[in-house]
Amino acid sequence: MNTAGINTEVVESLAPVPTIMDEEKMKQDPAHIENIDALTSDDVVMRSPFDDFGPWKTAKIFKKATAVALFAAFSACADGFQISITNTIIANTGFIKQFGTATTATGAPALAANVLSIWGGIGSMGQGLGMITMHFIADRFGRKIAFYCIWLVLLCCICCESFGRVWQVWLVAKLTSGYAVGSVQFLTGSYVTEIAPARVRGFLLLFYSVWYGLGQLFSTIALKVMSVRNPNDYLTVIYCEWAVLGVMGLVYAFIPESPYWCANHGKHEQGRKIVHFLNGGVKDYDVDFHYGLIRRHVEIEKRVAKELMGEKKPFWKDLWDTREIFMGVNGFRTLIAFMPAAVQQLSGLAVVGFCSRADTRVMGLAVTIIGAFALDYVGRRSCFLFAVAATWCCLITIGGLGLAPKPTSTAVNKFTLFVALMWRAVSTLLGDLGWSYVAETGSSRLRAKTAGFAAAGGVCIGLVFSTSVPYMLSAQDANWGLKTCFFFAGVSAPLMISTWFIMPDTSRRTPAELDEMFEKKVRPWKFRGYVTEAQKALQAERDLLGTEDVAAIQTVAAQHQGTQR
Repeated sequence: MNTAGINTEVVESLAPVPTIMDEEKMKQDPAHIENIDALTSDDVVMRSPFDDFGPWKTAKIFKKATAVALFAAFSACADGFQISITNTIIANTGFIKQFGTATTATGAPALAANVLSIWGGIGSMGQGLGMITMHFIADRFGRKIAFYCIWLVLLCCICCESFGRVWQVWLVAKLTSGYAVGSVQFLTGSYVTEIAPARVRGFLLLFYSVWYGLGQLFSTIALKVMSVRNPNDYLTVIYCEWAVLGVMGLVYAFIPESPYWCANHGKHEQGRKIVHFLNGGVKDYDVDFHYGLIRRHVEIEKRVAKELMGEKKPFWKDLWDTREIFMGVNGFRTLIAFMPAAVQQLSGLAVVGFCSRADTRVMGLAVTIIGAFALDYVGRRSCFLFAVAATWCCLITIGGLGLAPKPTSTAVNKFTLFVALMWRAVSTLLGDLGWSYVAETGSSRLRAKTAGFAAAGGVCIGLVFSTSVPYMLSAQDANWGLKTCFFFAGVSAPLMISTWFIMPDTSRRTPAELDEMFEKKVRPWKFRGYVTEAQKALQAERDLLGTEDVAAIQTVAAQHQGTQR
């Protein structure tokens, strides 16, 4: 790009700053040549000067965008409440009386084993279907339309739960509940990634898990209260879901469309208005420049996609081209998004689920909150590798405790409980980081597809172990007890070792920077300290102007990078 088009009136008004002649001299200086090349390259999207601020300063400056992202993530509270209700209400006395088709030895009604099995399987199937299909709606019609579709699916689910009186109707409820949960889990993270400031993105992504955990905790409390007050009343808790659905609807009505989706579909005026809505009140923030960065990023991605896959095609051909997320660099990005879920499942998540109680839920929630505040400081990779190592140590320890002679002493039992809580904590951290990687790793053009398929892969592995772990634990079958942890320590070890070579640190990076590092095949363990072309371009602009003033940098950079309106 020719730099002679710089607005000299703007430059000269920012004394003392270099003139165009000074710029030409600087281009001859070897210390600046590389940065100048990055600034004027058609393949580089400059980093915003706001992206160098710290997390807390960023959250304070971008209050509205941060609040909108938190509000969008709040829908997870409704999501957690709803899915927890459908999974745990099967222990309610009144529910068993209504839907029980079998009897116990004493003649009391009971839920038939085949019914429970079908419910569990159909719920997991619905979750997987949501993850591999909802991205088509999100990509073609927009994130908001996809959220509205999820809301309608949940409406169908709650109607079935409220008015159904036979187990077959509850089957539809389980299917629709799973579909909605699977959809909202990957789509919310992708949406937050597209509207959140880069420096607080990790905090906001983990707050999805905070809201989700609170929703599950509220449902546990509600069911406990009803079991004490009126054990035969299961409908009151279900009716509470209508209020939760109403809150979810308000969230979806308020949040704006993703500006990245607008840029991908040529709706640039709408995209600019959304950026203005999110950040227009920030001092010295140039809306045109920042939307221009998004637009430039999207255009570069489209150019690369055209070179790889050809012109845009009809829907069915576009459906076939979904295979792109499994090819080359995009395939590696999908693998990264899938790895945390795979590691968590192979490290005994199904066993942790059998040990789930109120205290373990509280422990998991506490870990998520701590992680949300620490993630942007410590980094995704460091937190993930710590969680992997700690999980494996817990597996070996608990498995070893399973070798202790029976009956065990009180001290051994207390220590076992302590290690189990630690296991729950680090397993929760793995899951939280998993949703962060799912949301961040894919390119902006393929983010929803990458997130959906990666999350669905985790569900598939989970389905295998959710059906096999009961046999491992059962006294009538394998009767492994705590020694089950040895099995998971063994099968997970190779995958855990491979994470060192696969998992990068995506913290503090813009989507364009991540694209650059993946395309250049930067080693995952070098992501944290790597200096991107986007950073070099920003530094070149600072050097040319001789100032840190963000307004001045944006004004002139808009002409350097061709991002002016």
